[in-house]
Amino acid sequence: MACEWRERLLGELTENFDGRRVPVKEADRRPGPYPYYGASGIVDYVDSYLFDGEYLLIAEDGENLRTRNTPVAFLARGKFWLNNHAHIVRGNDQADTRYLMYALQAADINGYLTGSTMPKLTQGNMNRILLPAPELPEQRAIAHILGALDDKIELSRRMNETLEAMARAIFKSWFVDFDPVRAKAEGRQPAGMDADSAALFPDSFEDSPLAKIPKGWRMGTLGDLADSPRRGINPSDIAPGTPYIGLEHMPRKCIALSEWGYSDGVASNKFRFAEGNILFGKLRPYFHKVGIAAIDGVCSTDILVIVPKLSHWLGVVAAYVSTDEFIQYAAGVSTGTKMPRTNWNDMARYEIVVPDDKVARAFTEKIKPMIDTIRSNIHHSRTLGAIRDALLPKLLSGEIRVRDAEKLAERAV
Repeated sequence: MACEWRERLLGELTENFDGRRVPVKEADRRPGPYPYYGASGIVDYVDSYLFDGEYLLIAEDGENLRTRNTPVAFLARGKFWLNNHAHIVRGNDQADTRYLMYALQAADINGYLTGSTMPKLTQGNMNRILLPAPELPEQRAIAHILGALDDKIELSRRMNETLEAMARAIFKSWFVDFDPVRAKAEGRQPAGMDADSAALFPDSFEDSPLAKIPKGWRMGTLGDLADSPRRGINPSDIAPGTPYIGLEHMPRKCIALSEWGYSDGVASNKFRFAEGNILFGKLRPYFHKVGIAAIDGVCSTDILVIVPKLSHWLGVVAAYVSTDEFIQYAAGVSTGTKMPRTNWNDMARYEIVVPDDKVARAFTEKIKPMIDTIRSNIHHSRTLGAIRDALLPKLLSGEIRVRDAEKLAERAV
């Protein structure tokens, strides 16, 4: 039980590898397959690595040390690069690395921070953080229980990535490369497509002001297919506990909006959105923050709410606004130097190939099960996360026994 556990200094439980960190300016990074980590997670992918294995990364600086909107301690596995905004340690022969991550997530570290404007956790202060330190087998048991929940969350995240990649590939095939039309023009059956779906596509191309497009399709604009209603709401009219999405909750290059906060304490006007609406980060649009809402809620006014004019255009609209080409366009028409913003009027003028209505409907119907599964995975993962967060302090305090927690985790997974 916890009363038998003594507290130990983090520095007594870890090996430190801070001396091997190497920061690389963005302009000097070469793209590659290896994650480049900073204080709050992956910030880029590069062509080389410094570390190979399982390590614990602990934020060294940044406002997140106080707000803790994202975990201040997280695992990095495999081959990766690390800048100097995160400490890197590993459990020694008296500590399990994953257990240390969970213990730090539950710890109050405010007393170890320095700096009033920009919080900082020095290596010396980090080493002085006191953590409950049961025997190694108990640490591993606790880490196993909580890790099973996190592993399931990670599995859902990867599934969502796969589903999104599949949807993007279908969009590119149908509406960028025009593969079904090319196949029919050459007298071939479109690959991977049933006869009914293939019949929706023309078998030839025609000229347009920009390029050849499928016969019967037309050139148009994003505004032909979608609107961005400004559904503003005052803080006093927002019900307590309403889901709130800010730019900080939106991942880059990912339509799965799995994180959100709540409206408690919101002090400025927001926009209302509904489940299934498309959210687009208009501040610094080059950050590529675009996603489909998994819940009803309110969002920052730095986020545009995009709604297809007809429900069966959802897939096409969502796919277009999340392409790299559209992001480049939105960034190009942004105004402002330090804080560039785009706006719907300019975005609505973006030229697109508008397919036949039946093809648009078929595309949305094809990817809708993928979107529904992504949404279901998000809600399940948040449930698992809530269970993990409830178990964490109880396990570390000894309020709940490992075998009891194990049963709860097994039922949840």
